[in-house]
This record gives sequence, C-alpha cells and structure tokens, in this order.
Amino acid sequence: MSGLLDKAKEAEASKNVAAEVATVASETSDVVVSSSAEASTSVFDSMLAEGMGMKIGAAVVSLLVLFVGYQVAMGFSFGTGSMTIVEHSIDEDNNNLKIQIRFGNPMFSSASKDPVQISVSYGDDEVHTTTETPSSNLLNVEIPFSAFYQGNSRATGSSGSDTLYKINAVQGDLVANEYKIEPASVMDRTITNGDAELIVMSTNSNTECNGVCHDGVSMRVSMGVQDAVNSDLISHIDSDYTINAKIVYEGSQVVYTYPQITVNGYLAQWSTSGANLMSGAGSVEDSWLQLSGSNSGNFGIEYIDRDDFYQDDGCYKLVFTLDLASTFDVNNLGTQEFESQGYEYFWEYNENRDTTGENGGDPYKPTEEC
Repeated sequence: MSGLLDKAKEAEASKNVAAEVATVASETSDVVVSSSAEASTSVFDSMLAEGMGMKIGAAVVSLLVLFVGYQVAMGFSFGTGSMTIVEHSIDEDNNNLKIQIRFGNPMFSSASKDPVQISVSYGDDEVHTTTETPSSNLLNVEIPFSAFYQGNSRATGSSGSDTLYKINAVQGDLVANEYKIEPASVMDRTITNGDAELIVMSTNSNTECNGVCHDGVSMRVSMGVQDAVNSDLISHIDSDYTINAKIVYEGSQVVYTYPQITVNGYLAQWSTSGANLMSGAGSVEDSWLQLSGSNSGNFGIEYIDRDDFYQDDGCYKLVFTLDLASTFDVNNLGTQEFESQGYEYFWEYNENRDTTGENGGDPYKPTEEC
C-alpha cells in the first residue's frame, strides 16, 4: 500500500510540474508576441514621423522659395536697396508726363521714406527738378509739360539725331540708372508743318449730268513735322491746338467756313450747331484728320455738299490756320497757316457740255492743279 501511495504522489507532482511549465511557456509566448507588436508599432511610428517631417520640411522650403520669389519680384535686394525708373506714360487730358519708380529694399525692411530728387534733361541740359517722397515700394510722379518742355525730340539733334528727354532720380546714396524716354516721337508736341486736301465726290448717272454728277468735296487736313527721311511726308504729332478751316475760291473769296476744331492729343471735336454737319468729332491718324460733311457718299465718306460752297468753275483751295497751346509753342510760332494745292474744277462745263457733236462732242475736263 505504501508503494502505491508513493507512486500516486509522484504522478501528481509530475502533473503540477507540467502545468507550471505550460503556464511559463504561455506567458513567455505572450511576452514575445507583445514585444514583437510593440516593435512593429515603434518602427511604423518612426517611419510616419520621418515622412511627416519630410513633408513639413518640404512645405517650409516651398514657402521660403515663394517668399524669396515675391521679394525678388518686388525689388528685393541683399544690399542697401535699389531704385529703378521702370516706365513712363502721357496724360493727354492734363498734359503731364507720368513716371513710375520702383524701390527694392533689403529683406524684412520697409520702404524708405527719404525724399527722392528727380530731374528731367533735354539732351545734355537739365531743365527741371522736383522732389517726391515715397510711401511704398512704388512711387508715381506726374510732371507737367509746362514745367520742362523744350521742344520736339525726334531728329532735332546734330546730323538728324534725336534729342531725348531723360529722367534721373537720387535718394540718399541710391542713384537710379538714367531713363531715356523713347521712342522720341512720343515727346514731340510742336507742330511746324501742315497740308490739306479737297477730294471730289461724284456719282455716275445714265440720265443726268452728262454721265457724271459732281456732288461736292471731302475735306481733310494734316498736321505734324516734316518727315526726317522723306521731305514730302508729314510725321504725326500728338499735341493741343485749334484749327480754323475754310474753302477759298479764286484766291481770295471765302465760300465755306468750317466750325473751329479743338484737338487734345489726337482727339478732335467741333460744334455741329447750325453747321449742317453729320458728326462733331474725329481723330488724327498718321497726321491726317478727316473732316465731317453735310452728306455722305461711297464707303460712308462725309463731304461738303456742292450747294454749300460751289460758285462756278474755277480754282478752289482748302486753307486752315493752326494755333498751338502756349505750352508747346516754344518757338513763338503764333498762328500758322497751311493750305492745299489749288484745284481747278470744271463741273458746270462737264455737266452741260455738248456731247452730240462729231467724235462725241466736247471732251470731259478732269480736275487740274491751279
């Protein structure tokens, strides 16, 4: 009996040992799995953190690039700053020269509030100075033509060279590069030459006027300066002036008077009140201004009706006077007078000539110069 009892105790002890070993193994396995999971999570978190860091870094770099790009566009300078005269324009209504100056300041600094000394030169001669104080990185300056205008710029120098208007600007130690106003023609304001034309307007007829009815004349005037290359041409000029035009018959008899024309830059206006005209405005294009009329013909071209001016066959001219605004009459030209060539018209003869005689009767007479 004693032996059996001992064997039973040994078997129970073996079971307890096995259970303890199993428990230890299970706990060890749980620890290993937990450690593995923690290690995996740590690696993933590390990778995520590194990716996010790269993204944040890239974003910071991008913002820095954008900031520096903006600074460069706005004139950023690493040194003491910069100043540049960037553009010009003409205010025709107020007769002002408009200049824009851009300032480039060192990074993180504000625009300088120091006054800027601005000068205008005509060729090598300084003709005007003024002072302006900027409030931002852009300074817009308007200078009246009356303060500096000396005369035309185009082909007025030696050997036909241009006499340019030039702008300089100084702010403390900053000096802008000299700015030349080009093309030279934009600064031409003094008109010294003119021309005019009378253009016959006619219509064909199968029943009247011996085949050609002379309806009237279209009028146009030209103002500017003599072209530097072709002396037969007139170069266009924007300016301020008034024109008084008339049709003259046989050298002295005024047979038609056009309303006074006022030109501002290139835009022209006149009154139509009591003048029997179809329009009251026009524009000077390539030095020519087409005048209005009491009727219109081919392609809508307006003309002065024959009954408004025609006296009889003979010599007709278009004559006009021009008065510049005082600002641009720097040579004291006063009232200038220009005229067209003379036109010898044979309208009465042509419309009443005998066309039944031998060889077709009397010949048609075209317009001749007179």
